[in-house]
Amino acid sequence: MLTEKNPCNNSQELKARREALGLSLADVFQRTRIRIVYLQAIENNDFHLLPVPVYAKNFIKTYARALGIDSKPILINYEDYLNSEKGLQTSTPENVSDRELFFTRIARPKIYLGITFVLIAISVVAWLISKQYQSSSDIINSTKRIAVSVSENKEQIVNSPVNATAPINQQAKDSPNLAPNEINKQSQVKAQSISSKTENNVEKPSKEQVSSSVKNVQPAVNSEEASLLIISAIEETWIRIKADQNPSFQVLLKPGEKFERKAVSFNMDIGNAGGIKIQFKGKNIENLGKSGQVTHLRLP
Repeated sequence: MLTEKNPCNNSQELKARREALGLSLADVFQRTRIRIVYLQAIENNDFHLLPVPVYAKNFIKTYARALGIDSKPILINYEDYLNSEKGLQTSTPENVSDRELFFTRIARPKIYLGITFVLIAISVVAWLISKQYQSSSDIINSTKRIAVSVSENKEQIVNSPVNATAPINQQAKDSPNLAPNEINKQSQVKAQSISSKTENNVEKPSKEQVSSSVKNVQPAVNSEEASLLIISAIEETWIRIKADQNPSFQVLLKPGEKFERKAVSFNMDIGNAGGIKIQFKGKNIENLGKSGQVTHLRLP
C-alpha cells in the first residue's frame, strides 16, 4: 500500500496540538468516538488504514475540530493520496512480475473452493437441524407407546383378580365344610394382594417412564423476547452493529434505505449521527447527534 510522504506534513500538527493540550489518544477517543487506530492513522498520514473516503474525511474533520485545528490542509493531503491510488489502479500492469501473475492465478481457485466449502457447511447444518426434529418426533411417538402399554397393563390388572379366585373356588369344592363367608374373605384378601403387587411392579415404573420422556420433550423457554430495530437513512451513513452475543458487522446505508433486525440488545457505532432515524420497540429515538458526528449507541 502507498503511504503519503509530504515534507510539510500537516497531520503532525494534530499530534503536536494534542500533546500540547495534554491529551492522550484515549482522551480524544472519548471526545470524538473515533477509534484509536484511525486517530493514529490520521496523525501518521497512514491513510490506507482509514475506512471508505466518506467516513475518512468525516474522521479528519472531527479530529481537527476537537483540537481546534483547520482540517483543510489535511484533507488536501488525503485527496492527493486518493488521486495517487486511482492512478495506480488505472495504470496498465506492465511491471507486474511473473510471480505475481502466478499467485493471482492460484488465488482464483481458492476463492471458488472457499465458496464450495461454505455451501457444504450450510448443507450439513440444515441436515443436522432436520435430524433434531426427527429425534423429537421419535420421543413423542415413544411416549405415546408407553402410555398405550400403561393402559393395557391396567386392563390386565383389573382382569387378574377374577382369575385369581379360581383356586379359591376349587378349594371350596374340595372342602365343602368351609363356611361361605370364610371363602369370600380369602378370595378378597388374595385379590387385593395380587392387585397391590401388580400396581407396585407394573404401573409405577410405567408412570415414571412417561414422566421422564415428557420432560425430555419439553422445549426450552426463552426468558427474553427479541425486539425490532428499524434504521432509516436520511444521509449516507456507516454503522457497525452488534446484536446480542453475535459477531459485529458493518452496513452502509444510502439515503432512503432501511435496515431491520430483531434482537434483545444492540450495540452500535454510528458514523453520521444526524443521517439516520432509529425506531426501537415501536418508539422513535431522537437527538442522536449532528450531521457528520460519530457516536456510540446501546439499546435498550
